[in-house]
Amino acid sequence: MIENILVIGSGDQHFREYALRGLAEHHSVLLIAQTPLSWQAPYVADHREVDLADKAQVLAAAEDLAARHRVAGVLTWDEMQVAVAAEVGAALGVATMPVEAARACRDKGAQREAFAAHGVPSARFRLAGTLEAALAAARDIGFPVVVKPRGRAASIAVQLVGSDEELRTAFEFARGSENSAIEDGLVLVEEYLRGPEISVDCWVLDGRVEPYAVALKRTDFPPFFEEVAHVVGDVLDTATAAAVRDVVVRAHRALGIDRTVTHTELMLTADGPKIIEVNGRLGGELIPHLAELCAPGFSVGELLGSVATGRAPRTVAEPGRLMGIRFLYPPHSMVFHDLDHPAALADEPWVQEIRRVTPPGLELHLPPRQFLGRAGFVIASGDTVAEVDEHLLALADKVSLIGTPVDSTPPDGPDQ
Repeated sequence: MIENILVIGSGDQHFREYALRGLAEHHSVLLIAQTPLSWQAPYVADHREVDLADKAQVLAAAEDLAARHRVAGVLTWDEMQVAVAAEVGAALGVATMPVEAARACRDKGAQREAFAAHGVPSARFRLAGTLEAALAAARDIGFPVVVKPRGRAASIAVQLVGSDEELRTAFEFARGSENSAIEDGLVLVEEYLRGPEISVDCWVLDGRVEPYAVALKRTDFPPFFEEVAHVVGDVLDTATAAAVRDVVVRAHRALGIDRTVTHTELMLTADGPKIIEVNGRLGGELIPHLAELCAPGFSVGELLGSVATGRAPRTVAEPGRLMGIRFLYPPHSMVFHDLDHPAALADEPWVQEIRRVTPPGLELHLPPRQFLGRAGFVIASGDTVAEVDEHLLALADKVSLIGTPVDSTPPDGPDQ
């Protein structure tokens, strides 16, 4: 019998369709969505349309669907719905991530406190509710420091700060960019960790924490940390991979995470791997999909369904090659029209995909005017990390963004 999986939020088609499609190949999907079905329709057996920002509406929709279908698992890959999905599972009597663990995944400050209590390597930090407290924290930790909102994703409004003057601006910027669910006004001021940054996607079930995708992260637009590219596959040497796994497992246990998939970000410092944060959902930026491309036959959707229904996923194939993604940003603020590239470019054997993700007619800006202001992305393969990076840069250089320049004067806060 095909089991029913309740999914809360479908996400953007360009970045989440692979997951929904893969899940639907193995399970019957019940979807709670913000908008009427469009691209999701072929993958969904039943759905309800609600305001996802209203938890009561989400819970009512879940109970309505559960009255008509036996729900075997509950999941979300929407960052804003991580805690809600856990609460829905608890209300329906369906095992899912513990509610307190899910809430911790939505609060970087709570994570830092748990890591400190359990001896998990991470950054030194302080929570600051006033500028004076933030300045005192930065002086105690030592400049430069990183200032960030506690409830945002994708490095939005995360800023490197090197002085009191910079901190004054960064503190207000982070507080003004905060997720509305964080209401106490506390901003995270933390130690600046130096080294290569990576992410590790895991599945977690009955205390077992298993990585299935590792990515090297590339950031740009300093002093911000906009994520501009990722390289996925067997990217770590054996000793580093073992050290990373140990720290990742300890971080999950410190937070009490179980019955879910996660996306953990770390810095490979001179003192060893240190945790930046653990996200209680599927990795974004198409990182899990790149893991699929690295190991043909591996299905992220199948993995999601297995974990949601309490079954260990089948053995994941070892990556056979490396894959990378690089996002396409405008050279300046513009009304975006289209992407353009030589037709023969797509015929190169290492080119996997060139895709537009922003509809024509929308404005695109660079950080801090806009975070994640991407026109599209390119995906390329290679035999080494250096080769993938080279291919991505060469590919991005040959794709032109066509648009009309507009005023780039920043508003009081970020667009996203």
